[in-house]
Amino acid sequence: MTVRMRLRRWARAQGKRRAAARTKRSAAAGSRRREQQPSGTSQLRLLRLTVCGVLFVSLVLLKLVLPGNLSAFRGTLAQWLVRDADFTEAFSAIGHAVAAPERFAESLGNAYVAVFGGSGMQDAAEVGGGAEIAQPAGTNEEDAAAKPLPDYVLDAQPTLPFSYVSPLDGTLTSGFGWREDPNTGEEAFHTGLDLAADEGTPFACFADGTVGVVGESTVLGKYLTVRHADGYETLYAHCSKITVSSGQSVLRGDTLGAVGATGNATGAHLHFELLSGSKYLDPIAYAAKTV
Repeated sequence: MTVRMRLRRWARAQGKRRAAARTKRSAAAGSRRREQQPSGTSQLRLLRLTVCGVLFVSLVLLKLVLPGNLSAFRGTLAQWLVRDADFTEAFSAIGHAVAAPERFAESLGNAYVAVFGGSGMQDAAEVGGGAEIAQPAGTNEEDAAAKPLPDYVLDAQPTLPFSYVSPLDGTLTSGFGWREDPNTGEEAFHTGLDLAADEGTPFACFADGTVGVVGESTVLGKYLTVRHADGYETLYAHCSKITVSSGQSVLRGDTLGAVGATGNATGAHLHFELLSGSKYLDPIAYAAKTV
């Protein structure tokens, strides 16, 4: 074998060894890059963990700031359904939450119901006229008057800029103001009137307007709001059924639903509230008559 042939064989062997070495180095580099870059599954798992952590911290903060309202917020959240968002109603509810911290969970629930929806059914019934309301037994007006009103209450009885009708001919069982909460036994401010009537009794729309939120929570049960002229709004709660839908135009005296005992009610009654902007008004001067 000549020297030239031996050199050729040696060169070919060297080329094969260099090629094998390059292939080995390329494979090792690719393996390192795969180890350094997380997979799509790992990234999704990390994102889920981050979101869960944020939600957990938010719930802890809500529990620390408003311990009594967390269950109400959770109950309202579970009831929401998807529909077209009503951002006007949502921002209105957020304003109520800022103005009345004690009603934060319910107002926040109204905001989310306005965005993500509620439920409603169409129905019809006739409702009687004005109610004759007597002060409930056991009310200590002197004690109630001695306590200052919360900032979210309007200490006035303005003349309403529209015609209105009593929503229900019922018996007043709890008035507007400070009281002992019948469920917790703690003193709390009652932001509306409780009008007792037989379950299933239809109740009427207070004044012309547009149905805002239609929802359900562990506190208010089945409830709805109606927006009226000049920033006024009414709320009707603890209903056994609701016979209108969100966004529907309604007239004074139209049937909105029926009296019930849903939510944290201790008996069949209508909880009725009247607001001017973000301020709560005492409805007693208006709910007892028709104008």
